[in-house]
Amino acid sequence: MDESLVDWDALQALLAVAEVGSLRGAAARLGISQPTLGRRLRALEDALGTVLAVRHARGVELTAEGRMVVDRAEHIASEVDGLRRALSGRREALVGRVRVSCTEPVAMEVLPPILLALGGRHPGVAVDVVVDAHASDLDRREADVAIRMFQPRGARLVARRVGTSGTAFYASPDLVARVGRPASFEDLPRFPLLGPDRDPLFVRAAREMGFDLDTCRHRTDSFGVTLRYARAGLGIGALVTSIADRDPGLVQVLPPFQEYPVWLVTHPDLLGSAVVRVVWDAFADALPEWFGAGPG
Repeated sequence: MDESLVDWDALQALLAVAEVGSLRGAAARLGISQPTLGRRLRALEDALGTVLAVRHARGVELTAEGRMVVDRAEHIASEVDGLRRALSGRREALVGRVRVSCTEPVAMEVLPPILLALGGRHPGVAVDVVVDAHASDLDRREADVAIRMFQPRGARLVARRVGTSGTAFYASPDLVARVGRPASFEDLPRFPLLGPDRDPLFVRAAREMGFDLDTCRHRTDSFGVTLRYARAGLGIGALVTSIADRDPGLVQVLPPFQEYPVWLVTHPDLLGSAVVRVVWDAFADALPEWFGAGPG
């Protein structure tokens, strides 16, 4: 007996013959030709070194050895089906928690529909959102997945570019109707402005553009507050183009003054986790719709 030649297809052929009682009916059940079925049975008999089935005018009859092999094969089939169900159930019932780092605009406007769809598909997957304008350290596992507005520098990180965004100044249509539009960036101080408050990153960027923050009508480091104040007509504010362009309550009053790539990032060790992988895949599918697919 050569056990290396016993394969699952041959065992399935014997099981089908035992259930149906004829070569033609067994071949039809398996969706193969009768000659193919016959070859599989002969290969199984050769591998086991014994006759398993006897052909006669009324069909096929199993030998004692054939019935013994069928009993064992049915047990194997049951185990395989159970394993398949267990693996399928594990895929469908993922349970775990993933920590995602992103900026406030992404957390407020981009993530909600993505997380809603993800929760519908995988209710056992929980996502913690870390709102962080200064990138969380993935190497130290401050986050599992990050959405970053700059190209990652860590050589060991896995990164996928999901598009491009930018920053521009926006105001409500009512404010534009009352005070008009600035003709240039230099013209902005003549208008009511919404500026940053204390965040060093935002304050430094504003000062590099030449803004005197003391002239701003209202100051806040919150994207959400800036968005709502601009929409309410309280001033002109700098907002993320990918989000503000979708808002019917806002109009862009000057061309974008900043453009940057958007990257989805994780640590390579984490992509082996089924829970992290399902969150990564959901973001990789949905983020390009917000930011437009970028190269790479």
